[in-house]
Amino acid sequence: MKAPITMPAPPVVALPRPAPAVPARAVRGGYVRRFDVHERIQHVLMLASFTVLALTGLPQKFDSLPLSQWAIAAVGGLDAVRFIHHTAAWVMLFDCAYHVVYLAGRAVMERRLPLGAFATPRDFVDAWKTLLYFLGVSRRKPAYDLFTYLEKFDYFAVFWGIAIIGGSGLVLLFPVAVTTIFPGYVVPVSFVAHSDEAVLAVGWILVVHMFYAHLAPHVFPFNTSIFTGLVRRDDAQREHPRWIARLTKDASKGG
Repeated sequence: MKAPITMPAPPVVALPRPAPAVPARAVRGGYVRRFDVHERIQHVLMLASFTVLALTGLPQKFDSLPLSQWAIAAVGGLDAVRFIHHTAAWVMLFDCAYHVVYLAGRAVMERRLPLGAFATPRDFVDAWKTLLYFLGVSRRKPAYDLFTYLEKFDYFAVFWGIAIIGGSGLVLLFPVAVTTIFPGYVVPVSFVAHSDEAVLAVGWILVVHMFYAHLAPHVFPFNTSIFTGLVRRDDAQREHPRWIARLTKDASKGG
């Protein structure tokens, strides 16, 4: 009787462990990703369209000034200035629609509302603690998250600015169609709202936004994060410690 033939056991192959989940905004090499590519594109579109609108809109508002008259003539006349102004306005409105679709897409992909830039009760607490810190009552600044309360306020300034400037601009662009639905006085009211809100927006950007985003001591002389998407981890740890703590916690869970 022949002995049974035994087959050697197959070698045990150790399957590689899956890599730990890395938060979407985390980046190696001492940097952290703060803005993704869509956010950076949206900012470039907003920056470009806003600049063109300001350069072509202010000369029309202050048309009696010699500098305004020279600028309008240099471009090719009032019709050319208006054409450029209207084109930039459509770019800005497209950018706003792009941003809304982007937020909706993130909500679907992440299965949660992207509320990071929306105000919360914690922001009012942070604002109060910051005031106490500036007055010397408190020795420590509050620990900010991904966006500070000032950045959130700056973000929503765009929303109401677009609603006023964009809405009134559409009324001025299509006055006949609008007055078939609304009373005629909506046109001069829109003219005043469009003109004055634009001056307010330019002043806010030049004074508040430029200082806080680029000229403040902690970012001087220029903050490149909105263009590169990256911020140094030590800078983020100093300015946004609550955000870094959350990233570290998510990374440890993934590991």
